[in-house]
Amino acid sequence: MKTGIVGILNNPATSMNSHSAGMNKIVASLFNANLLSHVDNWEEYDQLIIYHGPNFKEGSYNVIGGITIEVLIRAKKLSQFKGIIKTLDGFQLNDFSIKRKINLYNDFTIIEKIELPFMENMVIGDSHSLSVWPNENYGISRNDGKTLFGFLKLEKDLSLHSHVILYFGNIDIRFHLCRQLDPINATKELFTRYVEYAKKYNCTLVELLPIEDESRKLPASGLYKGKPFYGSIDQRKQIREIANEIIRNSGLDYLSWPDEFLDEKGNLKFDVMEPKQSVHLRPSYYLKNFKKQLNLF
Repeated sequence: MKTGIVGILNNPATSMNSHSAGMNKIVASLFNANLLSHVDNWEEYDQLIIYHGPNFKEGSYNVIGGITIEVLIRAKKLSQFKGIIKTLDGFQLNDFSIKRKINLYNDFTIIEKIELPFMENMVIGDSHSLSVWPNENYGISRNDGKTLFGFLKLEKDLSLHSHVILYFGNIDIRFHLCRQLDPINATKELFTRYVEYAKKYNCTLVELLPIEDESRKLPASGLYKGKPFYGSIDQRKQIREIANEIIRNSGLDYLSWPDEFLDEKGNLKFDVMEPKQSVHLRPSYYLKNFKKQLNLF
């Protein structure tokens, strides 16, 4: 079955600088699908899956710049599509047309909502987890905004999976651990618990990202209680190193970040981060993509 991934409010992002594109490419790989724009021929496909990227909120149809002709073209193409239509993010054409007062598609039936495929091998983490997804043999469970502390409270059973790559902790370093009475001991306790949990399922862990320079600006959505981080850069570097040392000494397999990501001060280079003032890596610097770059030389 020939499958396409489409958006109605926007075309799926494809830039190797975009965090949204990073997730879109994973979704396309997992469904063996192509990312389509409004200029493509959707009728060449047997099935369309609606997915607007990781920032879409189900039931919210705000469009930057308003409802453009391109949005209307995509909505019309979807309403006339003769094959199978499913939605991964919950987008419903009927709901969209009613809420945005577009009166062309009000009789459109409810679109079946689906999930990402269950896989024996999984990457489980927060929004940074995209950067360590290895290939289409792994599913992904992206838990945006989830701290390591919050994840461990769930005591999730991972025994149904053959192999799991776990990647949490960057949020804890950025916002939470330096607010504890004893940040060093709090870090040791948290990451020791992390390792003990991961050992139950022989998970692969991921070292935490280097800390970027404090001049890095974040959008409002990336702030916590109005702040881009808690603790000085030196404090956060110290507890990051403590956390990474616990991961390295765990006896578990782990993934680490290349020295090429560091500037002369040992900070994470802005050039490897998404240019839109976010905390994420550009997809071109995801581990699998960066390794391909190195293999070219």
